[in-house]
Amino acid sequence: MQSGVGALSSSTTEPAKSARSKKPAILALTFSATVLGIVANITQLGVFPTRVARALLIAVVLTGLLYLVIKAWQFYFVEKVRELRAQLDDEAEKLTHVRSAHQRCLEAIERISDREKPLFSETLEVTVCVGKDDDTDLIIEKRVTTPEPLVTNRTMRPIVPTYREQIASLDALGFTVQRDGGQITFIPLREQINKIKVWLVFDPPMSAKTEWRVEYRPKGLWRPLRERGFDELGWDDRLQTTNGTPSAFTSFTAVFKFPEGDQPPSVKERHGHGQLTKPEQKPDRTWEVTWRDEHPSGRRYDWDITQPPRGTRQQ
Repeated sequence: MQSGVGALSSSTTEPAKSARSKKPAILALTFSATVLGIVANITQLGVFPTRVARALLIAVVLTGLLYLVIKAWQFYFVEKVRELRAQLDDEAEKLTHVRSAHQRCLEAIERISDREKPLFSETLEVTVCVGKDDDTDLIIEKRVTTPEPLVTNRTMRPIVPTYREQIASLDALGFTVQRDGGQITFIPLREQINKIKVWLVFDPPMSAKTEWRVEYRPKGLWRPLRERGFDELGWDDRLQTTNGTPSAFTSFTAVFKFPEGDQPPSVKERHGHGQLTKPEQKPDRTWEVTWRDEHPSGRRYDWDITQPPRGTRQQ
């Protein structure tokens, strides 16, 4: 029974709209006819002089016309709003389809990129700048890529904060790229909570050893370190090559830069990979620690980092 009522209701929608569209005009005509009838009756009774009755009649006619104009404008406005709302719904539906198609394209690009093994070897130097505040946290990745034989595109995963749940956005990172002798177009493939993936397209393609760099500001990356004095950083070397070697990296360096302080920071690679230099204090009282792995082999790196919060005095 309920389905029958629903079908009847949907089939009577258009007549209902037609009746609503005629309602303002019917009301206006009824109002004007009623008022005109009353004025005519009063005039016939002779209650008012002829001039007064004529003026009253003119006033009523003008009032009726004004009422008709207002109702007509109201009707036009309501219908226009309905029309615009319908157009907006259509455009929203088209936009949904476009976004869906765009997302499918990005997912296809990501799948293709993940299946391709890198046709290059590369040295990587990551400079990790611990800022004085959230806005001055900075990551710089310098790469020297040797194509074998050609590199047209690749993907990368920028470092983003993971201690809080928020969608990582490429725009929020202030992501920039530089390349010697060419351009790099970057497109976000995935922007998710605590995760971002970027597609890089090289124009012209790399055919010889090329130096390039990316720079971005993951705001608040080192907030836990500033607040509690310790934090960690992880990095996955996933660049397996086509010739069977476990990594496309021939050298991997991480330079950790810390803000000024009286006490030296500490950096340790949890699994014992690579070699570390002792903390070095610069003339401006900032600190620097360099870690290097001369033989990367597709490992997972985890650095435990400590630095006493600012204002902490050595006992």
